Amino acid sequence: MNMKPINIEKKQIDLIRESMCVYTKCMQCKDLYRDGALCFGDIEEFVDDRGKSCLFKLKEMCHDLFRNSDSASYREKLYDMTVGYVFHQAMILRENLYQLEYYKPRCDIDSDELTIREKKIFLEMDFLVKKTEKKLKEGFKETKLLLKELVEQLKDLIRLYKENYLLPRFMFEQEKTLVMIYGKKNFDRLLNDMYKDGRRLLMFKAAHSYLESEYYELARNMFQKAACLDAENKLALFLFMYSSAFFFYYKNRFTKSYRYAENALSLEIDESDKAPYIDSLKKLRAEISREIKRSRAK
Repeated sequence: MNMKPINIEKKQIDLIRESMCVYTKCMQCKDLYRDGALCFGDIEEFVDDRGKSCLFKLKEMCHDLFRNSDSASYREKLYDMTVGYVFHQAMILRENLYQLEYYKPRCDIDSDELTIREKKIFLEMDFLVKKTEKKLKEGFKETKLLLKELVEQLKDLIRLYKENYLLPRFMFEQEKTLVMIYGKKNFDRLLNDMYKDGRRLLMFKAAHSYLESEYYELARNMFQKAACLDAENKLALFLFMYSSAFFFYYKNRFTKSYRYAENALSLEIDESDKAPYIDSLKKLRAEISREIKRSRAK
């Protein structure tokens, strides 16, 4: 029973990550197209019908999470529909690029030896190539607009998933990409919408997420930063000591680990904040004492 929520939370993060990948891949393709350097292999990473592209994966994720779910919100169902429409338009774009890459060279014929019938065929093909080039240009404009709508809806999903314990650390790790997509002001606004203290609370929650996943080194570093940013945050200081005690224990640096455990246990903070960690901290201290005694006996 405990695995289901964790699985859902991970799937939500994977959905956000794949959505960001779709946006960045599309923009890369658009830039290559603008520079006249886009080839079919590039767009295959953005969209395909064989399940290898980021957009195909995102479409399947949305179907899996939202399509037949009674618990999916209207925002999630709308997102599923939007992704489906983006996929449909992107596949048309892909087909137009395929036609140009594989058929346009065959139209580049310059010979006075063509018969009237052959010239007519050549002119028809040339007309179709120009038509496809126009459709490709329009397709990129349409896809860009759809992607803009998609990432706006993605912000709503991020807000919806704010209680997901994996989300703060994901946002912290992916800040550069999120700022690239939304801009610095909009990213900061999103943080403040989700966390009343903005960046400071994001850092604290990210650290807590690392701690829950037993990434003690990352957790202690983040809690230390959070404590430095907010000297009044005694819980951040306590959890820095707590995660440090476990970090140094697993590094076999028992004396240092013991010192952090003692400091954490003696730190004066609200007992209700400290309570969830006291038992494991006392057990750790007892285990360290045994290790130190064994070491001295040798």
